[in-house]
Amino acid sequence: MIFEDQILELSAYRAAERTIAIKNRNDWAPLVVFGDNQSLPIHDWFRFKEGFSASLLGSVVTEFSDVIRSRELIVLDPFCGVGTTVLSAQSCSSKTIHGIGIERNPFIHFVASTKLRWMSMNATSLVKDGLRAISTSNDLNPKLPSLSSVREGRCISVHIARRLIAITEAAMEIGQNRDFVNLGVAASIESLSRVRRDGRALRIVKKPIRKVEPVLREMWASMARDVTLLRQSRPDKSSICTVILGDGRDPAMSGIPDESVDLIVTSPPYPNNIDYSEVYKLELWLLGFVRSAAEFLALRRSTVRSHPTYERTDAIPLDFEHELLRGSLNGLLGGLLQRLENSPDAWRAKMLSAYFADMWRGIGNFKRTLTKDGIAALVVGNSLHGNSLPALVATDLILARIAECHGMNVHIAVVRPLKRRLSGNHFLRESIVIMKKC
Repeated sequence: MIFEDQILELSAYRAAERTIAIKNRNDWAPLVVFGDNQSLPIHDWFRFKEGFSASLLGSVVTEFSDVIRSRELIVLDPFCGVGTTVLSAQSCSSKTIHGIGIERNPFIHFVASTKLRWMSMNATSLVKDGLRAISTSNDLNPKLPSLSSVREGRCISVHIARRLIAITEAAMEIGQNRDFVNLGVAASIESLSRVRRDGRALRIVKKPIRKVEPVLREMWASMARDVTLLRQSRPDKSSICTVILGDGRDPAMSGIPDESVDLIVTSPPYPNNIDYSEVYKLELWLLGFVRSAAEFLALRRSTVRSHPTYERTDAIPLDFEHELLRGSLNGLLGGLLQRLENSPDAWRAKMLSAYFADMWRGIGNFKRTLTKDGIAALVVGNSLHGNSLPALVATDLILARIAECHGMNVHIAVVRPLKRRLSGNHFLRESIVIMKKC
């Protein structure tokens, strides 16, 4: 257990809380976890533990209905993951919402875009098409990817890996249902493997051996049932929703015009050392989204710098550096970085500086993208690093201060505590940082 007298930055955080509007919203706690989505049609097609609830978008729209008055909204999720926001936009009954997602990871982008196209599935033939791909795959002998944990059978047996790759290759001949067949394969990889996605990595665990065909058959059948059910119950709407493969830190690079978005609802990566490319590497490699170590490393280094793997030398924005050294970020972040820079954890200071420089750039671009009085709601989590030299990163306070530096009105909705290794204060928590463009 770590005690608060070991956390030197607490006085700066307490001072910041006296100047930033903070509300306790325990009623929003279920909105910041993916759990309920695992029982919702379409949302449950791929387990994504880092996501948030499908109800978050509707709750934010209702909360700010006095500001967001138009019955037709443009909503952006610049870190859209498996597409929860855009899928929720499709099903909103009170407004027509045109949802746009941006996702950097090509496999996760595939998951989101395929889920979003559920209406194009031929549900009556999905299982039949999948079984046809299995039958065809028996005549194929695909090469294994160069990833050592696959080639050596550590994370998944060589036999099962080769079968899954063969099935995805055979699915290329299916036509209309190809992507849905392959998404069913992707969603089954964890259960057919020797690993469990556990926080920041893949953990090898003991599992009962499962046969490929029954697992895939049930997954495809479940997907087909979802589509059949939703076609009967989902209202016919004219909303247009899409997911773009791109960099959420700069929506303009993905073709999003300035002052075109009414609402941003997203959860950026937390500065918690987790490299999500590594967490989903089996899916990336087995489905062919990554084909070499160089491609994999390039992907890892192109994401938000929330983990040590990035190793990029992007220039720190001068206005961010000024606020860090002499401005309003000095107390909240500058002191923490200086303490870490002079310690064995100097690498952590480099990562945190890079992460918040990325978020400085991102929040500035979000402001440009929003219409006047537009709202951005960012789900973020504070984090505790280290043991002998513990460092508490109050991400919600730091991002709120960054938004203020960009001239936005800000308040923080604290939604739930994160009870891990820390005793005696309330700063280890998950929050929604609300930013309004003036």
